[in-house]
Amino acid sequence: MMQKYFTNLFISIVAEDNSYKVFCKAIKNSKQKDKFEKIFPVKANAEFLNKDLEDYLISLQDKYNFAYIAFLLDSMGQGAVKGVQAEDFTKFNVDFKNIKSVKFDTWSAYASFIDINWLHKKYSKVGLDFIYSPFALLYTLLAEHKLKIKSTLYLLNQKDSVTLAVFKEGTLDFGVFYKIIIEDGLDSAESVENWEEEEEAQGVENLATLDEESQADDEMMDLSELDTLDDDLQSEEFLNTDGTQGTVDYKDEEDDDEGMEDIALYGRDLHIFRFLNRALKEYYNNPTYESDFIENMVIFDGYDMSKEIIQSLEEDLYLDLEMHKIDVSEMVCDMSIKEIYD
Repeated sequence: MMQKYFTNLFISIVAEDNSYKVFCKAIKNSKQKDKFEKIFPVKANAEFLNKDLEDYLISLQDKYNFAYIAFLLDSMGQGAVKGVQAEDFTKFNVDFKNIKSVKFDTWSAYASFIDINWLHKKYSKVGLDFIYSPFALLYTLLAEHKLKIKSTLYLLNQKDSVTLAVFKEGTLDFGVFYKIIIEDGLDSAESVENWEEEEEAQGVENLATLDEESQADDEMMDLSELDTLDDDLQSEEFLNTDGTQGTVDYKDEEDDDEGMEDIALYGRDLHIFRFLNRALKEYYNNPTYESDFIENMVIFDGYDMSKEIIQSLEEDLYLDLEMHKIDVSEMVCDMSIKEIYD
């Protein structure tokens, strides 16, 4: 292949809160010649691509003989189901006619056509060579680590989303993608105190169907009955390190900035903890899943998890944790390199 004698540039784009992280690797003769990254602020749900980002991508395409752009999908209308046939999706109330699915052994990841077509339109001037599901990234991580035989909970942690999957005897039994949507600063602390309204606003109970007649509910996942579950958690399920409940301690006035960061992380972790609790209830209580009691959890950490949530996962959800730090942007880039060179 003559192409390998030229410098090939592989570009990954990963959404991180109100920005896109663009990570690049230049490869020639199967060897890495350079790598670099750049952050671009973006408006949430913007219809058009940020002009600065678009110009930057075009300049990279002009500079290199071959440039490949990979995007990690971060939209709500995606998930994963056990099985690969159309009828398998029906069991989970996923409309097979309105999605694009990718097979992984005995299970499938899916995303709505609406989200995929919207992305292609948004990036029409530069083009997208690869659109990866976070479940594909999770699958890659599982291939790099020894997959456990016993039922195990796997979690891919990103700044504003988590990808959750239960694998049993080497195959996926349960999977869901959850978008973390909280405000910055003090608003984060306020959202912590009013979980019921927060979840209704952000759609935790709507982790459900890709329904033609409910496209307005654009927070679509593959858990169909979370709204029927008892979502009352005992207050002692999540404690601060000093033993108080639901509060954040400030040190001194000069530590205000650090305190604000702590509040944001604390609020985010509470979202994750509550979501995990409800997801596990769904897994255990819904007869659609052949559930076993889960004792082990593997976290692929691409952002940050506080000591408090780790402690709560171990003590309140009775999980033995295994942690692996990862660089999501570099992994997405490496996935596209593998696609081209394998």
